[in-house]
Amino acid sequence: MKKALVLYYTCTKNTLTIAEGTGEILKNLNWEVRVLNLRSYNQNGDSFEPDLLILGVPVHYWEIPHAALRMIRELPRFKNAVGVVFSTFGRCVCNSVPYDLAKELQSKGVLILGGAQIAMPHSARIDANTRIGDVETSFGKGEPTKENWGKYESVIHDIARRVEDGNVDEINVNELKKLHTRNAIASVMNVFMTENMGRNTMPPVQHDIEKCMQCYTCVSNCDSQAIKLSDEKEISIDKKLCRKCYKCIEECTEEALYTDWDKVIFWARFVHRFSKNTETIFVA
Repeated sequence: MKKALVLYYTCTKNTLTIAEGTGEILKNLNWEVRVLNLRSYNQNGDSFEPDLLILGVPVHYWEIPHAALRMIRELPRFKNAVGVVFSTFGRCVCNSVPYDLAKELQSKGVLILGGAQIAMPHSARIDANTRIGDVETSFGKGEPTKENWGKYESVIHDIARRVEDGNVDEINVNELKKLHTRNAIASVMNVFMTENMGRNTMPPVQHDIEKCMQCYTCVSNCDSQAIKLSDEKEISIDKKLCRKCYKCIEECTEEALYTDWDKVIFWARFVHRFSKNTETIFVA
């Protein structure tokens, strides 16, 4: 029985959705499959040696999320493994994340057989229960569509069959650059607008002490270690360390963490004006 390891990093569950779906596709092909968060994989020191490694992350400010990149670089080398990479995004950012993921996996000894850029609902909130991606098609409403999921499933099926047949010739990873949102102006922005510049335009995370139940989930789950606990058991946010991924806001059930979502949506709309061809695309 062939083995597959699906590793993912997620902040808003978009990437988790694709990772779990990928696992089900492979299980239905009678593969032994493990689907793991990068964080838990590194902490547990898992020795599972896959035939196929699938790695997915969201796009944050044009790039692989800072914490995810650190975790990827802590991965061991994989023996005789081939790989597939994918990124999820809210249809508004020109990026080279699938290509960058492929290069990282190559450094771990993995042969790259394919990659995908997958549109998903944008996570910026209109209100406490509604994301912009839930209501606007241009920001990923309804993604992945039945058609796009069917295409992705076909890609995974094809790659699984290739692995079973021993047909594991690596693609030219430069082909993954075709997954960029290919508008010329957006490409120029991608060169000159750094991750830090993009992040610094975003509003900070704020803490409402009145709503906080002191569960400290945000402290333990902040991958940047920006949320700290004082000796008096009070929460503080180190704005220099915070990557503004807003994962903590997603996970706070009491809405004790928040940000200026109007400003987030303003910048999302601004960037979206220059980013064309923000569709789901595959290379395999």
